Amino acid sequence: MKTIRDPVHNIIQFDKREERLLLDLIDTLEFQRLRHIRQLGLTSFTFPGAEHTRFTHSLGVTHVMKRLLDKLTSLKEEHIQPFVEELKEHRLLALTAALLHDIGHGPFSHVLEKITKIRHEKWTIGILLNNTEIHQALESYRTGFAQEVADVIQRTHSSRALVKLLSSQLDADRIDYLLRDSKMTGAGYGYFDLEWLIHVLRVGEVNGEFEVGLDKDKGLSIAEDFVMARYYMYVNVYYHKTSRSAELLIDRIFTRAIELNKEGELELPNDLYEILVNGLTPKTIKNYLALTDNTVWFYIYQWKDHKDPILSDLCSRFVHRRLYKTVPINEMNEMVLFEKVLDLSKRKGIPYQYIYLKDEAIISSYEDDYILHNEKSIDKKVATEQIILFDKKGNHEELSNISDTIRQIRNKKIFIPRIFMPEEYIEMVLK
Repeated sequence: MKTIRDPVHNIIQFDKREERLLLDLIDTLEFQRLRHIRQLGLTSFTFPGAEHTRFTHSLGVTHVMKRLLDKLTSLKEEHIQPFVEELKEHRLLALTAALLHDIGHGPFSHVLEKITKIRHEKWTIGILLNNTEIHQALESYRTGFAQEVADVIQRTHSSRALVKLLSSQLDADRIDYLLRDSKMTGAGYGYFDLEWLIHVLRVGEVNGEFEVGLDKDKGLSIAEDFVMARYYMYVNVYYHKTSRSAELLIDRIFTRAIELNKEGELELPNDLYEILVNGLTPKTIKNYLALTDNTVWFYIYQWKDHKDPILSDLCSRFVHRRLYKTVPINEMNEMVLFEKVLDLSKRKGIPYQYIYLKDEAIISSYEDDYILHNEKSIDKKVATEQIILFDKKGNHEELSNISDTIRQIRNKKIFIPRIFMPEEYIEMVLK
């Protein structure tokens, strides 16, 4: 056994014989790169302990997936045995998809996606299916295995059970990131009782299809805890104003760098330039994999001394953590505020988009944008948005139908609008 100590799950183990493929994948260049991609991007600006990486998260998701599979395949009810056999058959595929589901994440979490207009899921599939060490390891195990893993991750695999264990309302990915992010930030909002959640797992039929759910009598409270943990983590951690300000500042840094590059005033790093010009191609995957949090920090340290005053100011603010502050927009009509910003922009000679940063943090507390983005069937979409509770007779009910707490937040989006500006300018426009 290969044993790894983990701050969330304590001991994570891999069988050196039966799970040799997983160990080989962990040692690939592409997976080791995840050591240099923080799980929460710039959240450490707000919560200093949030230094954990996509590497540790991916190991955690694999461990959780293994525990889910162990529980589900131990269930003895005769009518669900076809489902149990399906999970047993695809066990290594499920673990591999769990391990590699975040392999395409870029620097600073989702920040780079806004600049390149390419979602990290597309890079994940590109890395799996093109000439990479990961692709070679997968194909060495079995011809066509890379495509199978890609199908699970992008939710097109024929085994719906497998797909939902990795990405649904109740999945291994969400279980690990809530517990891990809660622990590493020091915020207790995301904690829930994992042991009890696994203990009350059940399988039943919903509209002729097997679904993983929870015991109705024993699992209602943990189901509520699980959904509310995500809700509170978004409100209090993921959408914290300081973290959002830092993300917007990074966005403007790259926006300015690209503008200067077009004007011939700045030479962009080759890896970033190739991606911006050519997008995702088999050749640019190598460029993308060269980008980590560390390389981007290096660019920013260089650019803070650039002759362009806007780029230099933005980078200096980022390095010294002099982030933009929120404007109390309730004190002034937003249109009036914007007119004052335009006037300030003319007087200072700074384009308004580098003074006035508008942010709208929005997500559903009971849906997942990635699932909705990839889902092709309305019926399947609905199934992935729900947590099912089964009674002793196998009858099922959706969580929001029996929980007043969850009913209140179902289909209710978390929406936090903010405007950020340099602190020294806020008083000017509010006068």
